[in-house]
Amino acid sequence: MPEFKNDQISSAPVVVALHSSASSGAQWRTLAVDCAGQMEVIAPDLPGYGQASLTRDISQKGVAAAAAPVIELIERNGKPVHLVGHSNGAGVALKIAMVRPDLVKSLALYEPATFHFLNHGCSIDRALFRQISRLAGLVSVSLAFGNPDRGMRAFINFWNGDGAWESLPDKSRNKFASQARSIIADFNGGFAESWSLKDLGAINLPTLMMSGGRSPDIAERVTSHITSAFRDVRTEAFPALGHMAPVFNPDVINPVILRHIARVEGADAASSARMRSAA
Repeated sequence: MPEFKNDQISSAPVVVALHSSASSGAQWRTLAVDCAGQMEVIAPDLPGYGQASLTRDISQKGVAAAAAPVIELIERNGKPVHLVGHSNGAGVALKIAMVRPDLVKSLALYEPATFHFLNHGCSIDRALFRQISRLAGLVSVSLAFGNPDRGMRAFINFWNGDGAWESLPDKSRNKFASQARSIIADFNGGFAESWSLKDLGAINLPTLMMSGGRSPDIAERVTSHITSAFRDVRTEAFPALGHMAPVFNPDVINPVILRHIARVEGADAASSARMRSAA
């Protein structure tokens, strides 16, 4: 699959960074630069974005269709990786950790766009699920009627704040409108998932969960639920930042991700040293 990566160092830890919807692997370019000389960063284009075709394996259901090419990439790499994900990419990272935990050393997730379980929650959860379902429906109907701009305007303003779409130049609006079909595929894949929050308790990986204080309510709700479900989790809150902080504020987010990975690598090194000493 098409991907962006920094210079490879064979002995270095490998980070696979998964982008949000309406983005591409290039979203993580700054992370790759920040990691240069310390870690290898691979940032693939998820299906329907960048240079990656939207065509998916129809035998794969739900988010598994987007996760499959990433799993293949990690298998080719030959060793477990640190998975980093933002929004939809964080949802894909979760799926990979659930089905192939052997391929993952740690998780660093910023506000996973994973909504299906809300429909089985309390009244607040269900109301938020209806809200995101309406947004997905608007994107789909607008595309069907030949006016993708209308749906994407709602999508961009929902995640970035009112007026975000209106502030964009025409070139950017046209680019986002061209991605409406990919956005719909992301929504449909996520809504088709069936795992429960209880299932996340089986993931025994060092996990960093990040969230912004200016994100939509549903992002905060989902992040809180998922955080509570994990066994080994640290949290980082950014009160002044929103849902798109990994894109717009990498100078704040990336150092937190790197500290998390360094902590995991340090713990692994210490464990290996103890094992050698015992032997």
